[in-house]
Amino acid sequence: MNPKTIDFTNPELPHGLSAEIIGKGTIATLDKLNASGYQTDLFLIDTGTTDLSHLAGQLTEKKYDGVVVGNGIRGVKVNFITFEQVINVVHTYAPNAKIIFNSLPTDTEESIQRWL
Repeated sequence: MNPKTIDFTNPELPHGLSAEIIGKGTIATLDKLNASGYQTDLFLIDTGTTDLSHLAGQLTEKKYDGVVVGNGIRGVKVNFITFEQVINVVHTYAPNAKIIFNSLPTDTEESIQRWL
C-alpha cells in the first residue's frame, strides 16, 4: 500500500506506525533484495483504489517470476476487496508468476525463497 494514503488512526495498525517508517522499511527491503541478486520493482497501491489497470500494465511489461503481496494489503480489513482484486490481476496478467506473501518487510527474502 502507498504509505501516503494509509489511515494510521485505524486500530488494526500498530500504534506509532507512520508513512515514514513504512517508506524506510520498504527501501531497506528493496536494497536487501537487490543486494541478494533479485531484480525488484515496486508497485504501490493507494488505499481505496479500485482501478488496477496500472498494475496490469506493469505486469505485462516484463516477465515476473514472483509477485510479493505484503501484509499491509492482506491483513487490514479495509483493504480486503483491493486484496482480492490484486490477486486476480496478478493471476490474469502474470499467470506464471508465483504469488508470494510476507508477514513483515523483514521476512520478504525468506518468503521469496520459499517459492523461487
